[in-house]
Amino acid sequence: MRKHVDLGDREVTVIGTAHISEKSIEEVEDTVEEERPDLIGVELDESRFKSLKEKTGWSDMNIVEAIRNGKGPLLLINLVMSIYQRRMGLEEGVKPGKELMAGVKKAEELEIDYALLDREISETFSRMLSELTFWEKMKLLASLFAAEEDMEVEDLKEDNMLNTLISELEEEFPTVKRVFLDERNEYMAEKLLEKDFDHAVMVVGAAHVEGLVKCLEEEKKYVEKEINPGFPWFKAVKYGMPAFILAGLGYSFWKIGFTAGINATGFWILSNGILAMTGAIIARASPVTWLASFVAAPLTSLDPALGAGMVAAYAEGKVRPPTVGETEDIAYLEKYRDLWSNQVGRILLTFLFVTLGSASATFLSAGYIASILSGL
Repeated sequence: MRKHVDLGDREVTVIGTAHISEKSIEEVEDTVEEERPDLIGVELDESRFKSLKEKTGWSDMNIVEAIRNGKGPLLLINLVMSIYQRRMGLEEGVKPGKELMAGVKKAEELEIDYALLDREISETFSRMLSELTFWEKMKLLASLFAAEEDMEVEDLKEDNMLNTLISELEEEFPTVKRVFLDERNEYMAEKLLEKDFDHAVMVVGAAHVEGLVKCLEEEKKYVEKEINPGFPWFKAVKYGMPAFILAGLGYSFWKIGFTAGINATGFWILSNGILAMTGAIIARASPVTWLASFVAAPLTSLDPALGAGMVAAYAEGKVRPPTVGETEDIAYLEKYRDLWSNQVGRILLTFLFVTLGSASATFLSAGYIASILSGL
């Protein structure tokens, strides 16, 4: 897919690629040879460029420390989204990002200036996680794990297919569409227009083409939008639920009686411990992690700053640290189910399922305590 943008005194050729297509690599190389621009812009930020160029990434990461520093959700969603793309790429014999690096390689070969125009991927993911509603997060996670069907890679560059996919994305996940497409289109357009060139070739994913062309034609400036997800329901539940549990338990002892208080406390401890441990078992974590999940869940559920999933994943990483081979292999998994066969994957799955188990137990316990109090 190729679009030309006439800016009056200069010109931009936008190449829309499928990130896992051999034909896209050829199209990038052929376009640069034909157009001979004085600047090549690519949909890469410094971090991804360094990772692709030096072939680093997961292999250089201390997964245990990353989870301890609160990066578990970011790593998990990044991995889930990447596996889907990599799966198609491996079937084509092409690794994601190779067509972008083809633009850089061609620029170096022909001694043409090139520019990395994308916003830092960590900032993009952070903005998305901050702005997604609870239900969007649940829907996104479910849809990503369910997306195992094959599709024709080259179809991803067809206008009709793209318009349909983008429309569906906007309808189902408006936040994802705005953060991953709209904001980045504005950002890359502004970064390109700041450069000094007569004719530029810009290499981006096909989904960016229409929006990017529009931003270039309008010379639209990127404006950092304040994160405003509306009423902070997640924080309200995160901090309000432990307060309700503690207040309810205390009130049960004081107003109803010692036996009722013991029963409510026992339900709280057992439900948290059992469901969190079940999450660790589903993730195929070690028995030591099962025990750590059982013990940690009732306590961490009362501390909004510390999650049971974080403790369990940290324990799993310490008890069974991933090998060098597993850390390297995580970047080439083809199926979501392969996560259970890789220790890095199991650590992240432990984080996910123990978190979900403990959260479920918290709501169950709140309902149980509320039923006791309502019987007064």
